[in-house]
Amino acid sequence: MKILVAVAKAAVSAVNPGLSVVGRRLLACLLALGMLEFSGGPAASDVPALPDRRVEQEPAAETQRTTLRGGWTPSAPYQMESPDTVGGLAGIDVEITEEVARRAGFGVHFDLESWETQLARLSSGEADFASGAVVPADGDDRFLMSEPYRQMRTAFYVRQGDRGRYALEDVPALLERDAAFRLGIVAGRLFGDPALNAAIDRAVRDGRVVLAQNDQQNFIHLAEGRIDGFLADRLVASAAALAAGLKFSAHETVLPGTSPVRFLFSPRTVSPDRVLQVNAAIAELEADGTIEQIVHGYVFATVIRYAFDSFLYKSFDIIGTIAFAISGVLIAFRERFSLVGALVLSALPAVGGGVLRDLLVDRHPLGVLSTPLYLCLVGATVLVGLGIIALTGHARQNGWRIAQHRLASDPGVFRNMHEFSDAIGMSVFTVSGVAVAITMDATPLWLWGPILAMLTAAGGGILRDIVRQSGSVSSLKGEFYAEVPLIWGFLLSVFLLTRPTQVVPEHVGLAIICTVIGAFVTRMAVVIFGLRSPPFGRRRG
Repeated sequence: MKILVAVAKAAVSAVNPGLSVVGRRLLACLLALGMLEFSGGPAASDVPALPDRRVEQEPAAETQRTTLRGGWTPSAPYQMESPDTVGGLAGIDVEITEEVARRAGFGVHFDLESWETQLARLSSGEADFASGAVVPADGDDRFLMSEPYRQMRTAFYVRQGDRGRYALEDVPALLERDAAFRLGIVAGRLFGDPALNAAIDRAVRDGRVVLAQNDQQNFIHLAEGRIDGFLADRLVASAAALAAGLKFSAHETVLPGTSPVRFLFSPRTVSPDRVLQVNAAIAELEADGTIEQIVHGYVFATVIRYAFDSFLYKSFDIIGTIAFAISGVLIAFRERFSLVGALVLSALPAVGGGVLRDLLVDRHPLGVLSTPLYLCLVGATVLVGLGIIALTGHARQNGWRIAQHRLASDPGVFRNMHEFSDAIGMSVFTVSGVAVAITMDATPLWLWGPILAMLTAAGGGILRDIVRQSGSVSSLKGEFYAEVPLIWGFLLSVFLLTRPTQVVPEHVGLAIICTVIGAFVTRMAVVIFGLRSPPFGRRRG
């Protein structure tokens, strides 16, 4: 620096010797500073070296990034496409991720990619986060991770015919004992049990693991015989089985306990401070009930679809349709309607209430239009009823002893049969109304569940009564009729709303059975004891 100043002084004196001493010094200092800037700074010997703190600071990419990039893979109900949303995505993980990011003060962007690709991009720093990760109990030091934001229940699936062949409750022991067992898993997925992960690693080395992109592919591999069983999140597997139409081809064994689910972050691009912000946002969402609300809506929509796609409920649905059709046939016979009249009186309670319900909630397509089954059941019931009535008349004309029995001519028998079949149809369709309220996301459920249950179970019967008589409609004027599905629809809705987020299909199935039995018993008690609704108002005498 001293040398630069001396050179500058000499240059100033040579150029302009007439300047004052102060002027020459000032101009020399300015010239020296210019030379210093041009030379690139002071010499290393003149300025002490500063310590390198780059390792201790936040990553440079993180300090400049306001939007974190992550991935998503089709795994309903956690991550799935949704044309109705702004970003085109929906699901438990998607909505929770977006809400966490909003409260933590950053944006998120999702790219469609497999889980294995997401982990690879996290490791390389090409991506910043991944949602829906289960971290083994012994840890995973490859990534930074958040606090849990939901729980996962793992299930093991084998073909229905193999359910008695294996000890399904202990998968590690099964993989150890049976050297020929072929296991399917989603590539890159880990489970909470370290022993299970270790058993899977050994099976991978032995070449006994078949990797899949998602659990729907696992179901297909199982049906094709490429694997003997697979492990999956129970909720994802339920949705995948419904989507693939393979629910009844696999036997499910639910493994004990649940595993916490977290966000993973790349240590190359995301700082620990940002992870703390995410944890604070998760705690806030848990405290105000936002996470529970998000999980509840998706879980019950999936569980209801899964529970209703069962042989038991399909049987109930068919029985209810036939029962309502029988009630119409009995009324048509007793009141001497024509064949067309019998069809109308049978179809209105069997499908009319469902049509009213679907029109109200704008359901597409209407349930009655989605399959010809229900109208075919109504038509077949009417034809069978017509045949039985014709056979009974023929037997009476020919003096057959069976036609002389008191039951064949007692009007009370027909009335009781009508009430009995009507009660069966009402009890089954009460559950259907609540199910549609859930699948159509009609909120609040405690309000729309009972309303749609009443429309489905009693709406068609009310339409039938309007058609068959010109006077007052008893089901709306004193008879305790529509109140039955309203009450039991409300009870079922409240039960579902008060269940924890880890509800299982067995609980829903039990609730369905209790609702059907409860509604049937209530309606029959109304008929037997002659219970009536309280009048809206009394006339003053």
